[in-house]
Amino acid sequence: MDYINDGVDFAKGSYNTALGTASTVYGAVTSKTAQRTLLKTVLFGTLSAGLFGLACVGYLAFYHEYLPDQVFSVPVHLQYGYELNPYGVASLADANFKEYQAYDISVTLNVPNSPTNLAKGNFMLALHLLDDKAPSTAEKIISAATGAQPTGAQPRPAATPAPRSALDGRNVLYTSTRPAILPYTDPLVTVAKRILLLGYHIFVPTSETTKLVVPMVEHLEFRSGAPRGLMPTSLVLDVQAGQTLQVYSVFVTVTARLGGLRWFMHTWWITSFLLGTSFFWLVEVISLLSTALAAKLVWGLVFGGGETPPAVKEEQQPKVKREGEGRGKKLEDVPMTFPTSSGQPPLRYDPEPSGHGSDVEADFAPQPDRGGEADVEDEEIYEELEDDPQLRDSGIGTSYSERDGSGSLRRRTSRGKVSGS
Repeated sequence: MDYINDGVDFAKGSYNTALGTASTVYGAVTSKTAQRTLLKTVLFGTLSAGLFGLACVGYLAFYHEYLPDQVFSVPVHLQYGYELNPYGVASLADANFKEYQAYDISVTLNVPNSPTNLAKGNFMLALHLLDDKAPSTAEKIISAATGAQPTGAQPRPAATPAPRSALDGRNVLYTSTRPAILPYTDPLVTVAKRILLLGYHIFVPTSETTKLVVPMVEHLEFRSGAPRGLMPTSLVLDVQAGQTLQVYSVFVTVTARLGGLRWFMHTWWITSFLLGTSFFWLVEVISLLSTALAAKLVWGLVFGGGETPPAVKEEQQPKVKREGEGRGKKLEDVPMTFPTSSGQPPLRYDPEPSGHGSDVEADFAPQPDRGGEADVEDEEIYEELEDDPQLRDSGIGTSYSERDGSGSLRRRTSRGKVSGS
């Protein structure tokens, strides 16, 4: 039975402990402080998530605005029959040029390995970068190609040199000329190659094509604004090889030579995205907290009336009520009579008038305790009466004499003790 009772007691104790813990946890969770903390946490989390989304959008916008296009290619369509050399005009309006960024510009020519091209040898390529200050460039090119007159222009001969007409009145920002030549191949090697790869050349006729890549500009920085702005909006390519040059296609490629932060953002774009988004998010959170704090201070100053908060009252020590304090009658104000031993007059205490509390305390001195001595005298006299048979009660009528005798004896004894003392 003891084991069963112990088990029951242990189960009851465990149940009570669990119930108390659950009650404590429930009270802590449902308290006002916990509710306010939960509300603030949810609000802060929601705002943080929204700000993180804005930080992502802000970083992507910064990435697009700060980072240039690393490689930008634009096709150039050569014009034949209007000039000594074929030329072409291309627009750079869609190019994402950035200031203080170095660029390399190259020209790619896809030409066939024809005897005419192989016989050309060296020839020159001229590249002109223009801005948009003169809006008549495209109009002049179209006029030179179609023979039509520009709007508001005077009649002129149709056979106008196209590059010169395109460049006249234009702000030429940069001009570069570079030589080019088709790679030389030994005739014997060429014949052997054609024999060995005859089937391939038959089914893939484009295999007899040479791709010429001619670097035109290196480390060129574009700058906008006066006085020496350099931000091109169009280009003119002049292939100075005569009208007999055979070309499949022409491309102008602009390559950005990234460095520093731009190189890091382009090469390590995932790490850069995480770091940049975190930085933007921290800036947004700090700005939000600063704005909320400033708004709270301004709200308190404007709508709080400028009143200073009430000072905290200091806890005062409880004052001990002393005797004599209060409105009603006190113990010292009530007359009292104190009994004494037999034969002694009773002690009477008469209160003094108000305002003489100190005199009352001084006058009310304790009387010498004579009751103890009187009790001892009574006991001695009683013992003497018991020993003396003559002093015992002899019946009715003798009480007076006995009283007198005992009283005289008591008085004598008292006097003897007083005198002896």
